[in-house]
Amino acid sequence: MPSYSFEDEPMKSANKGYSFVDDAPAPTAAKPKGFGEQLNEFVSSVPRQTGLAARYGIEGLGGTFDSFVGNPLRTLAAPIFGNKPRADTGGALANVIGLPSPANAQERVVGDATRLVAGSAGIIGAAGKAATMTNGTTQAVARTMAAAPVKQLASGAAAGGAGGYTRETGGNEGSQLLASLAAGLATPFTMGSAERLGGAIGSRFRPGAPPVSPQQQQAQIDLTINSALEQSGIKLGDLPAQVAQSIRQDVAKAYKISPDLSPDAVRRLADYRLTGTTPTAAGLLRDPGTFTRQKNLAKVGANSKEPAAQQLSLTEEANNRQLTTGLNGLGAGTADDAYTGGSKVMDALSARNARAKALIDQRYSAARATDGRSASLDPSAFTQRANNLLDDAMLGGKLPSDVRNLLNKAAKGEMPLTVDVAEQFKTRIGELQRSTLDKAERKALGMVRSALDDTPLLPGQQIGQEAMDAFGHARALNRKWMGIVEKTPALQAVRDGIEPDQFVQKFIVGSGGNANVMDVNMMRNSIKKSPEAMDAVREQITSFLKTKALNGAADEVGKFSQSAYNKALAQIGDRKLRLFFPADQIAQMKAIGRVASYEQVQPVGSAVNNANTAAAGGAMMLDRIANLPFLSRLPMGKAMLADPLENIALSMQAKRSMNVPLNLAGPPKAPAQLRTRGLLMSPAAMMGIESEEERQRRLFGPPTF
Repeated sequence: MPSYSFEDEPMKSANKGYSFVDDAPAPTAAKPKGFGEQLNEFVSSVPRQTGLAARYGIEGLGGTFDSFVGNPLRTLAAPIFGNKPRADTGGALANVIGLPSPANAQERVVGDATRLVAGSAGIIGAAGKAATMTNGTTQAVARTMAAAPVKQLASGAAAGGAGGYTRETGGNEGSQLLASLAAGLATPFTMGSAERLGGAIGSRFRPGAPPVSPQQQQAQIDLTINSALEQSGIKLGDLPAQVAQSIRQDVAKAYKISPDLSPDAVRRLADYRLTGTTPTAAGLLRDPGTFTRQKNLAKVGANSKEPAAQQLSLTEEANNRQLTTGLNGLGAGTADDAYTGGSKVMDALSARNARAKALIDQRYSAARATDGRSASLDPSAFTQRANNLLDDAMLGGKLPSDVRNLLNKAAKGEMPLTVDVAEQFKTRIGELQRSTLDKAERKALGMVRSALDDTPLLPGQQIGQEAMDAFGHARALNRKWMGIVEKTPALQAVRDGIEPDQFVQKFIVGSGGNANVMDVNMMRNSIKKSPEAMDAVREQITSFLKTKALNGAADEVGKFSQSAYNKALAQIGDRKLRLFFPADQIAQMKAIGRVASYEQVQPVGSAVNNANTAAAGGAMMLDRIANLPFLSRLPMGKAMLADPLENIALSMQAKRSMNVPLNLAGPPKAPAQLRTRGLLMSPAAMMGIESEEERQRRLFGPPTF
């Protein structure tokens, strides 16, 4: 049987592991290359590898340039020069220089990774430089794009390498995108886990601080809060229990981030919690840079369609409404206008005056019912005493003519000077004293009244003493009440007649005049037994404050003005407030004014774009980035990358601004270019994968408390 050889067509069985080559000589093993040969190959490959690295770097930077400049310019020029292919500035420049091109799969995969690293590095470098040369929203966006460079570059390299490897092994565009995203997201997570693991291992071998008991921690927290509140004149124990506990929780969380808390931020936090408003970084820190970035960011977010990006602007609107709600809770929500409220206070004053008048009338009626009203006084003693007093003071010419005539009639015996007539004479003198503005005339009348009081009864007329005493008691009571009336302008106005709507402005909320602290205190003493009148005063005061703060607008549309509110609050003053409000409500009214100032007053050195041009410009920039051509070419690129990219910077920055414990720890101490995070160019960063714990550790280091 002839022998067959299959040397020309070697085959391997699909099911067997043997060869059908008959009598084929065994292959000889390749001789391994020596060290010298390997070194020769390495040295000869260095120029090529250097050239490839240069090509990848140029192409990466060129790709970034084309995305932001080259391709947009080609699009604008298309109507003139016709449609042109997409720009490849980096590749064209590398070809002109004569740099080598990748020749195999390995070199192409390395090229993909290197290009993305180079492109990201260019963006990071340009953004970092721009952050030092700009301000406002532009600076905030630049800092965001330059943040976390190490993780950005690592994520970019992993994403580029994974996508290239998938392509070289037969993957389509969808598979390449998924591989890039997975690698880009996993890399920063892995780096963060490694950092935490290293820190945990290191902490195990470092000598630990002595344990701190919960009681010691609570005492330290309370001491920190009370020290911060000292400037506001309140203590933690003065606050409602729920508010105090909320502040304790915020401070306890802040201590886990850093032991160096900002006392001013803690003090401002108490104002926010006391008023029920939401604290943010701008209000708590009052730092010019933080205030500028947050306010401009809120304007940009308001132009966004994404609710997460609108969080800051919605918080500003909610705080504005809450300030008004706080005043309503203190009485400003009353349905009574100035006329109704004034009527309630005037009714209480009228009732008090009626009670006093009834008591005085009762005393006079009792005096008139006594015997001896017709008993005669000594007219000679009366006229002589009166003339002596007037002559000594040289006020005889100041007496009104009718009083002088009565004196003459009494001296001549033409008018019987009985107890009853003397009382009528005293009443007339009192009326004249109250009606005159001439101090000398009032003094002269007082001398006649004094002489009449000292006039004795004629001998044998002692029956008149009981009547004189009874009239004296009645006059004393009337004199006491009239003294109160004279010291209470509001009461006098009610007796004289005044319109209720004018009453509130003139005697309660006005400044100076009849609304000074002393006069208002006298009014309070007259109405303090009327809960309805006291409530009416409180309601009119808080309504006055709200009207000033909102400039008369309705609650739902009014913008709370800190300047108008604080001016009105100062006009009323602490002393007047203490007459009608308890200490906790006064503290809340003051806190409302301070929070309004925190929210609205721009710190010196801030650069808030009040013209709102930054909002429109920032939104256009985000839209431009989200509509980059390469995103539209990727499968599901818009849904998975473009749409989230528009709002990542805004939502991440808003989250940072709303983190109360982190803000209590003070402004970030990291370099400016590492302070913020959000709009990053690697896939991991664009998806916002940095945890809050990682952010806090990066900014402040490991906690020591």
